[in-house]
Amino acid sequence: MAILKWAVSLLLLLLVVLLLNTLNFKVQEVRIPAALDNSAINKNAVAHRLSKALQFQTISSADVENKAPFLAFHAFLKNSFPQLHKTLQLEVVNDLSLLYFWQGSDPTLKPMLLMSHLDVVPADNETLDRWKHAPFSGIIENGNIWGRGAIDIKSGVMASLEAVEDLISQGFQPKRSLYLAFGHDEEVGGKQGAKAIATLLRQRKVALEFILDEGGSIVGGGIIPGVENQVALIGIAEKGYVSLKLTTKAAGGHSSMPDKHSALGIIAKALVDLENTPFPANLDISKALFKNIGPAMTGLNKVIFANMWLTEPIVERVLSNSKTTNATIRTTTAVTMAKGSSKDNILPSEATATVNFRIMPGETVQSVIDYVIDVIGNKNIQVSSVGGFGNNPSSVSDSESLNFELIKNSIYRVTQDTRLIVTPYLVVGATDAQHYTKLSNNIYRFAFNRLNPEALDRMHGINERITVKDYIDVIRFFREVILGANAHDS
Repeated sequence: MAILKWAVSLLLLLLVVLLLNTLNFKVQEVRIPAALDNSAINKNAVAHRLSKALQFQTISSADVENKAPFLAFHAFLKNSFPQLHKTLQLEVVNDLSLLYFWQGSDPTLKPMLLMSHLDVVPADNETLDRWKHAPFSGIIENGNIWGRGAIDIKSGVMASLEAVEDLISQGFQPKRSLYLAFGHDEEVGGKQGAKAIATLLRQRKVALEFILDEGGSIVGGGIIPGVENQVALIGIAEKGYVSLKLTTKAAGGHSSMPDKHSALGIIAKALVDLENTPFPANLDISKALFKNIGPAMTGLNKVIFANMWLTEPIVERVLSNSKTTNATIRTTTAVTMAKGSSKDNILPSEATATVNFRIMPGETVQSVIDYVIDVIGNKNIQVSSVGGFGNNPSSVSDSESLNFELIKNSIYRVTQDTRLIVTPYLVVGATDAQHYTKLSNNIYRFAFNRLNPEALDRMHGINERITVKDYIDVIRFFREVILGANAHDS
């Protein structure tokens, strides 16, 4: 009887703790700072310039053979932003990438760098009839600007240039020097663009205060389940990348007399073993995200995230069951390619498969290779990186820094939205920022786009577009970042 009383008492105590934690798990009150620049923006002029920019078919490829669209785009930028090109220094890197430098008045301050990229992904020929307006038309209709790059991310290129041109016209002179870096091949890895620019800056021993690239956006409308608030996701790290090739050899022969397992069958078993043995979860980076968005949830979800000390195993299981959230907590395994023999009645003498891994911070390309070899457990299968290429995940930038606060406040100054939640998160894809890791400890990934699930699908998909209103806010955001840095330095 005494044991039962103790059990009941402990259960009641646990319920009280859970309840108190949940009641105290509240969305932080936000004091919205006033915008630093409320000057008017000529919406017709800026929309027209973005429309023109989207008409240049600066399609990315590993080895750009058709340079004409990029060179024409360069000329367009020079004509569109005369004050900027008169004031800033411009270097063309590897023929097609652009690096601008705006000298600050205080050379003791480390420069900041704002990034976007000039290239866009192609529009598949098979989908052209499903576009309301041709992907490189730049049509402006019903408050929308249509075209490939409207979201990803010529809008970032144009908006940052619009912001600088506008500030120059107002007589603004920054205290902290500013770089604008626009690579030409981000969509295929950035090796000739961003990597070349970063190498150039390292050779000059440039150290940057902070770097801002694309990555997160303002999301809502069901992208984060259970959260009705708009959420601004600022990437503080990005995953690494490696594709591994699995190869095994066999005698081959006629398919009428097969061994128990063909070479392809052996590879297939290895693939199944990898899919059935996911990498361990790591919730460390995501805990700040849960801390910020959890209070905006309701019901059981809020109870769970308010009591992570107890519920972390449940959270891990729930997150693992969704491909979207699973990618934020572990190195992912994606089987993408396989090859056996060239004919249906020939046993393969060699079989291969390619598996793509997006690597969590804290792990490395080598640790992924070691894990794969251990899971497969077959010495007859050779594991090698495709093309000898792979990049480790980035370091994790401080989300409590003044630089993070600058970006956060710039978002609030534009939106004036007290219900907006600004939070750090992990970028699961790759950005050009991966090439700049040796230039700054403060690298953040955020593009001022407002995305719901439909807009997210349009990013590399069909009918990509941005509203004129949202585009104006992108320009305002860059103005606020530049002015905010200046105010902080004062």
